Amino acid sequence: MQYQERKAQANLGKHVTYHQESCPKATQDVHENTKNRNWTIDNFGYGPMNPDFPSDEFWEKKADIFNTSIEEAKSTRCGNCAAFDQTWKVMCCIGKGIGTDEEPYVDPRKVIMKANIGYCQLFKFKCAGDRTCDAWVHGGPITDECLPQKEYNQEGSNEYVMEQVNG
Repeated sequence: MQYQERKAQANLGKHVTYHQESCPKATQDVHENTKNRNWTIDNFGYGPMNPDFPSDEFWEKKADIFNTSIEEAKSTRCGNCAAFDQTWKVMCCIGKGIGTDEEPYVDPRKVIMKANIGYCQLFKFKCAGDRTCDAWVHGGPITDECLPQKEYNQEGSNEYVMEQVNG
């Protein structure tokens, strides 16, 4: 693999992970994101539509799938799924895809924080942390080891700057 391909390879035991420098398409293209999200709704029960007004029927279906109680099913959210990516790089991509310098200005930070957005590595779309799907996997979210702060640079552009948290 050549450096010009903009991929870095890291050997992790028997596993090989590839990292692409560009943003996932769905973080930049609302049509791609919506297509992937709707496919996940239809095929893997992504939801509920409004987590603030959860449907008993929705959670009963999830409990049946996992052969568990409704209360336990409600604890399996995208925000704690092992495929929920909230790494600094992905959050920058999401912010870049949401943000605009055009009027009216949209503050990506507010959108991201209000919805607890991350990127679903299984189904390739921007995902709300309070939702879930049939493919939920224990052990998430995916985050950076350095615990970055996601803050805007002083010039007010839509790019994040990272500050290492020492601790």
